[in-house]
Order: sequence, then C-alpha cells, then structure tokens
Amino acid sequence: MEMEMEEYLKNMRSLRSQMNDIEEEAAKRSVQEQMQMTAIDAMEKDLELVKLETKRLSEEAEELVRAKEQLCFQLVKREEKIRSLETELSTLSQTLELLQQEKLCVAAKFEEKRNYYTKTFEDLDAKQQERQDWFHKHKISITQLVEDATEKEMECTEGSPINMTLATSVKLDDMGEEISENYNDLLVQMERAKAELDELKAKKSEIELASNKSKQQFEQFINKLNTVPLEVKEMDMKSLEEEHKALLADKAGETEYLHSLQAQINQLKAISHAVKCPCGEEYTVNLMD
Repeated sequence: MEMEMEEYLKNMRSLRSQMNDIEEEAAKRSVQEQMQMTAIDAMEKDLELVKLETKRLSEEAEELVRAKEQLCFQLVKREEKIRSLETELSTLSQTLELLQQEKLCVAAKFEEKRNYYTKTFEDLDAKQQERQDWFHKHKISITQLVEDATEKEMECTEGSPINMTLATSVKLDDMGEEISENYNDLLVQMERAKAELDELKAKKSEIELASNKSKQQFEQFINKLNTVPLEVKEMDMKSLEEEHKALLADKAGETEYLHSLQAQINQLKAISHAVKCPCGEEYTVNLMD
C-alpha cells in the first residue's frame, strides 16, 4: 500500500512538474503571441501610413502630370501664337510697304494731273478770252462797216442831182458788193470763232469732270488709308519684334519649368519604402507609375 502511495505521489509530482512546464511554455507562447500581435499591429499601422503616404505621393504625381499636360498645352498655344505673330508681322510689313508705295504713286499721279489740268485750264481760259476779244472786236467791225456803208450811201444820195449819172450808180453798186462780201466773210469767221469757243467750253467742262473724278479717286484712296486701324499705322516694327522676343523668352521659361516638373515626377517615382516583418521578411513598397 505504501509502495502504491509513493508511486502515486511520484506520478503526481511528475504530472505537476509537467503541468508547470506546460503552463510556463503556454505563458511564454502567450507572451510571444502578444509580442507578434503587437508587431503585426505596428506593421499594419506602418503599412497604413505607407499606403497614405503612397496615396499622397501618387496624387501629387498625378497633379504634376496634369500640370505638365497643361503646360504642354500652353506651350503649343504659345508656339501657335508665335507663328501667327510672325505671319502677322510679315503681312503687316508688306502691307505697310505696299500702302506707302501706292500712296507715293497716287500722290505723284495726282500732282501730275493737277499740274496738267491747271495748265490746260490756263491755256483754255487764255484761248477763250482771245476768242471772246476777237468775236467782240469783229462784231464791232461789222456794226461799224454797216454804219459806214449806210453813211456813204446817204452821202452819195444827198450829193447827187435827181438825174444821177451812170458812173455814180456803178460806183455805188461796186461799194455795196464789197460791203456785202466783207460782211459775209466776217459772219463766217464769227460763226467759226463761235464754234471754236463752244468747243473750248465743252473741252473745259470735260477737263473739269476729269479733274473732279481724279480728285474723288484720290480722296477715296485717302479714305481707304484711314480705314487702316490707327494702332496698325502707328505700330512700330521694333515693338512687334520685342513682343516676339518676349514670347520666345516665355516659351524658354515654360520649357525649363516643364523639365523641372518632369524631374520631380521622376524623383517621386523613384521613392520606395522598406517594411520589415517580425518574421524576418522584408518588403519594399514603391510608388506605382
């Protein structure tokens, strides 16, 4: 009985010892599990922080990409504006040069025509005055001729007896024929002079019409020049060139800024974060493209 009791106590002690070992092992395992859980929680927090940082960096990278695209669009627009400005500069230069040449040419032609019309008017006025003087002079001559003939006839009639001689009659007939012939010649010359005078008046009117037409054409050209915008007429080619240089400088600055944006994007893409697991594994978190 005693032997059994001792064996039983021995077994109990052995069992208690094993139980203590098991409890200690369980306690150790519980501590290890707790430590692992704490490490896992810490790693999850780190992963969460990395995800947030990665999201922030990704959003920043997307913002930089959008800024890059916007800048590229602005650069394209700026290049189009530069090309348009260059074309406009060339067109304005040619237009102003052509307008200046046309203005000088029209002014020269107008001056030439004005001088021609002025001289023609003077010549026509002189001829017209000459014809009028001649017409007036010969008109007086005809009147005087008729009056002289009448007086001579009256003198011959008054100085002759009633029985006039044949010689006196013949003399009067010859005088009448001479007066009639001179009178007819003067009438023909006066008609011709009148026709020439009318022709001079018609030519003068024609020249006046041509002069007015030329003047109207010159005024229309001046009005055409006035339709050119004031800023275009007063525009200095130097100012256009300066604006062109400014645009090129802006383009160079924007290009440089674009390169700096690309460098920042590349730096963000190169960022990586290492996460070490308590199990010994190490993970690398990279920013996605």
